[in-house]
Amino acid sequence: MKKINALVTSVGGIVAQGIIKSLKFHNNYSENKTHVYTIYGTDIAYESSGLFRVDKFSLIGKPESEGYIQSIISICNNNDIDIVFIGSDVELSKLSDNQKQIESNTHAKILVNPSDVVERCRDKYKTYRFLKKNNLNYIPSCLAEESEEFIKEYKFPLIVKPCEGFGSKLFFIVNDGDDLAYAVSSIQRYGWKPLMQKYLGDDNKEFTTGVTINRNGMEVMSSIVIKKLLKHGQTYKAIIDHYPEIKEISEETAKKIGGFGAINIQLRVDVDDDNDKAKIIEVNPRFSATCPLRTVAGINEPDIVVRNTLFGENIKIMEYRPLICLRYWNETYLDLERFREIKTSNEKTKNFKSTLIDYF
Repeated sequence: MKKINALVTSVGGIVAQGIIKSLKFHNNYSENKTHVYTIYGTDIAYESSGLFRVDKFSLIGKPESEGYIQSIISICNNNDIDIVFIGSDVELSKLSDNQKQIESNTHAKILVNPSDVVERCRDKYKTYRFLKKNNLNYIPSCLAEESEEFIKEYKFPLIVKPCEGFGSKLFFIVNDGDDLAYAVSSIQRYGWKPLMQKYLGDDNKEFTTGVTINRNGMEVMSSIVIKKLLKHGQTYKAIIDHYPEIKEISEETAKKIGGFGAINIQLRVDVDDDNDKAKIIEVNPRFSATCPLRTVAGINEPDIVVRNTLFGENIKIMEYRPLICLRYWNETYLDLERFREIKTSNEKTKNFKSTLIDYF
């Protein structure tokens, strides 16, 4: 049985926790498995639930801190890390830009897309321009300085959000000029560029597609579509089913974007389109917070990408189980005295498991 030491960063966040769930699902439920994961985690704060659900953990600084990359290198070397999963948007560019440095000083592989792909996807205006140029299903968009003609054509309500943002942070639906001015100034005060988009209407027609691309960048290894219902920018109800038209445009987009590994595509049906065509809201060149839902349905994206990256396996998994997922809050508990001891200890790599109670 092969043993893989996997590092997951930013384990206090929902993306990283989804990766952890998928790796643990493989360990606990996969049949005829040939490898298992030992999971290491990092975060910037001790009060992060994910630290206490992995096998071992380390505290590190923020990605913009001077010693961040050296911390990743040290953790990889001290723990013989084989593979690194990126658990937050803010780390994508930093780790992509420094991938060669980390991999040349460790034997770990960083699961990250090339810097140009990350940049193209992280800036939503650049994503829009790429989609339009490649005749993909784009949503009409413009920068704030182009708003006058845009409003005449598409009228209110409109979407205003940052080009650089993620999740629902500084996301606005604006209904008039006053709303627009407030949204634009709020985003600009944060130091970001406002992006305007056509409002597509029906909240019950939004989808997320997970696509994994072979390391050669050409072949789809898996794809799975989820119809999602949102609360505060996150999926809290999900229908996993077969949506062939959504699947087709998502796979085409993932291949054209130029990346490999995990690509996550958000879409919404345009009710003004005569054919109810799904338009692409954004492309995220990383694993999704919904990856554990996909894992349970039969598409374990973190494991698929590891097998292709470390073992060179040629993988093709297209069948999955239709399911409905209803998410809920849960709690995990730690002995307070032991928590304080761990927090003040000088060990670089620590181990302290929290308790989950099956009372729901």
